[in-house]
Amino acid sequence: MPVQRHFKIFFAAAVLVFVTVAALADDCGICGQQIYGKIYLMTDDVTRHQVEVCTNCLQLPPCFICSLPAKDGVHLSDGRWLCTRDAQNAVMDVDTVQRTFGQIHDYLDHLYARFTSFPTNVDVSVIDRVDVDSMFQLVGNSFESPDVLGVTEPYETNSVKRYKISLLTGQPLPQLEEVCAHELSHAWVGENVPPERHARIDRDAEEGFCEMMGYLTMDAMGEEGEKKRVLENAYTRGQVQLFIAAEQQYGFDEVLDWMQYGVTGRLEENHLDEVRDVQMPVSRAVASFAAGKNVGSAPAPASSTLQLQGIMWGNMPSAIINGHSFFAGDENKVRLGQSTVSIRCLSVNKTSVQIQNLDSGKEEQLDLP
Repeated sequence: MPVQRHFKIFFAAAVLVFVTVAALADDCGICGQQIYGKIYLMTDDVTRHQVEVCTNCLQLPPCFICSLPAKDGVHLSDGRWLCTRDAQNAVMDVDTVQRTFGQIHDYLDHLYARFTSFPTNVDVSVIDRVDVDSMFQLVGNSFESPDVLGVTEPYETNSVKRYKISLLTGQPLPQLEEVCAHELSHAWVGENVPPERHARIDRDAEEGFCEMMGYLTMDAMGEEGEKKRVLENAYTRGQVQLFIAAEQQYGFDEVLDWMQYGVTGRLEENHLDEVRDVQMPVSRAVASFAAGKNVGSAPAPASSTLQLQGIMWGNMPSAIINGHSFFAGDENKVRLGQSTVSIRCLSVNKTSVQIQNLDSGKEEQLDLP
């Protein structure tokens, strides 16, 4: 079978702007010395703050993580540099990378236990920049940077399908966790999406789905900076934003069904309702018809009452209400019959949740059936 490789490609993010001749009070944000001459502004990819840089520091190699000049940093064996600050947070050793992947796998299985499970026929290894250079060739003076963060490759051994997931060393832990969720989602696609359907899914759409999974994982873990990085990354060409919007509007289960049985090959702005247009096998179609999905020409209505369908208990307990996941404090719209209602989850208990109808202001308790 052909090898499938999934790359996370990022555009060079450090913005370099020539400003003016320095005033006497200006100090370089890299070396700390007073700037005499030209000032350059660069954007820290981690904090998103602009930093004034002198001409001398501008000549230093860039940090792989923040893109600022790496003065007194760490020079990795594969040629990358890390500044002193980011080197302290980078995951370098194989054991930590593999342990992190295992933790994210268990977290996803727990978080989405009501909807699906994630493949275990996976082998995890690490790669460095030398490995990346052998996989990815720049064409001419391409402006794309080959910053591959993870690769998923399906293969067979003894007629059994498996997935090799390679993860780049030197990433900050939250970014590595997001990449683990992203790559594991590629394996989920390989295991759960029929081949004929997979062939019709636009590549940007599959990447958008996997980035949505990474985003939702970071959202559940409270990693706001990593969520922002996912949204600012342009390599899915807008698909990740549409997948997130579709999940918020129609529910996680609808997105999974679209990936497996959808009619269209990508999500389109102003047509997110197409995520409910699916062509399922008969056995799945009967069950989905009862849930109100667009199977055939006469979809059944969704539940006309708010229902607590499940609770996932842990350090951050979450609840499933009318097909949507809620943590305490979350606000979202859920389907109620042929319309939607906005609710806020006030608290999650082991057998019930307290919610507020944002349209009416009324509070109520929902209990597990």
